[in-house]
Amino acid sequence: MKYTRIMMVAVMAALMGTAQEKVAVVQMVDLVRFHPNSERDRKLMQDTEKEFQSKLDKRRDRFDQMRSEFEALVKESRNPALNDKARAEAEDKAAKHRTVLAEAERDLRQELQKYQRDLADMETRLLRQITGELRDVVSKYAKENKYTIIMDGTSLPYFDEKLDVTDQVLKQIGVDPKIRKEAKAKEAAEKAAATKK
Repeated sequence: MKYTRIMMVAVMAALMGTAQEKVAVVQMVDLVRFHPNSERDRKLMQDTEKEFQSKLDKRRDRFDQMRSEFEALVKESRNPALNDKARAEAEDKAAKHRTVLAEAERDLRQELQKYQRDLADMETRLLRQITGELRDVVSKYAKENKYTIIMDGTSLPYFDEKLDVTDQVLKQIGVDPKIRKEAKAKEAAEKAAATKK
């Protein structure tokens, strides 16, 4: 990561040295955030997460019911009124139920991990789609406007704001740059209000 930043700064410095080279910067985080598909993808992720949570809740309810049944069996096996034969049968029944309960707990844990992996995979896939499209748009913009290089400003420690072409790229994907400016102003106001508290 550090090496990448150093290389980017070195490339930028070298390009700035030659007057005819054009260099620009985009804020990829903002391009992804304000991409027209981002809201749709966020909603899809939320809906999928709710669906997974609903399935998990049903399984968890069933597991809780099984645990209650197990606890009742354990309590029954400790009943002093039982004779030795009845106590042995109750203990055997509780032991078998404990095995089933342990398997159900393992299955529930595995199901949770599977849902988490599925959600992470879905998020990665959706993000790749957006970033792939954005790379194409940025490349096209660079070629049309004869830029030698357009770098992601997110990874740069400093750049002159005059180099930022994020708003122009937002226009290319059909997004009004005012939305970005308004969001930034709102975030700054919220941050200022939070620091006053």
